[in-house]
Amino acid sequence: MNRIIILITLLITLFTGSLSAKTETEIQPQEVDNSIVIDRISNQDLIVSLPSPIFSFKDVDVKLIFKNPNHTKLLLNRNRIEFIINGENKILDFVNGEASFKHRFDTSKILSIYVEDFSYNKSVTVYPLWAIITPIIIIVLYILRRLFKK
Repeated sequence: MNRIIILITLLITLFTGSLSAKTETEIQPQEVDNSIVIDRISNQDLIVSLPSPIFSFKDVDVKLIFKNPNHTKLLLNRNRIEFIINGENKILDFVNGEASFKHRFDTSKILSIYVEDFSYNKSVTVYPLWAIITPIIIIVLYILRRLFKK
């Protein structure tokens, strides 16, 4: 009787062990077709272009340029991508991998742009109006003074 119980226990152990064993095809990862993988936008994909110098009384034309104008995200979204620019959502239309938007640096001197894995933060030097007018007034007064002294 003991032999029968041991034999049944041994058969059950062998049978359950073979059910839980994985075959070689189950262990190998499946191949992924890279042609349908949609890339996320990262810091290596975009270039941000700011003009120099930047004045506080004038809108600045900020350009975003894709290094690859045929980026899969552009193709999928029909060249329209939503960015978070200084905390506000803004949809930009790209033409040949380039888009631009107007921004005024009156209240904040920081430009921050976010989308997916891309982040851009830059503190810019903004020149106020008086910094342009004051030297011009000084030069004009100097010239007038020299003219009237003669």
